[in-house]
Amino acid sequence: MSFTKEQFPSLHRFSLEQYYELGEFGLLDRRTELLDGVIIDMEPISPWHANIGDILSRIFNEGARGRFRVRVQYPINLGQMSQPQPDLVLYRPGMWRGQHPGAADISLVVQISDSSLSFDLGQKLALYKAKGIQEYWVVEFSAGVQNVSLASASRKLSLSARPPRSLRPSIRVPN
Repeated sequence: MSFTKEQFPSLHRFSLEQYYELGEFGLLDRRTELLDGVIIDMEPISPWHANIGDILSRIFNEGARGRFRVRVQYPINLGQMSQPQPDLVLYRPGMWRGQHPGAADISLVVQISDSSLSFDLGQKLALYKAKGIQEYWVVEFSAGVQNVSLASASRKLSLSARPPRSLRPSIRVPN
């Protein structure tokens, strides 16, 4: 048998409703997130990763003063095929009974990257841009190197070590 074109395995994509059904049936036994219909296993959270998340959460909560809320490691709604679980999100205050906050409600998404930098700056960045997330930060703390990548619809930059004090990211703070 000969093939004239390269063949790739087929992916089975799931809707948000199907994703929740799989969880209700107990078929998702790890931390997962849904990205473009694909269920992605999430890595365990290391102590250092958790510490950085706690520090960022405290800093943003202290500055919130009721203008926005800080969401830590909870899902966000990016349509019927995507429900990522970023490390930290700034979003508008409100009651979220029927769905998680979506792109229009979100000012900033932060991902702390221990071992997934290329994924966070590749597939996740593309998804967030496509869904209208205006500001996305990837914080990398590995092997003693501290990098912060800031990505928005208009720019992308990478900062090594300590960012200069003069840097003020363009975060749209919800009213």
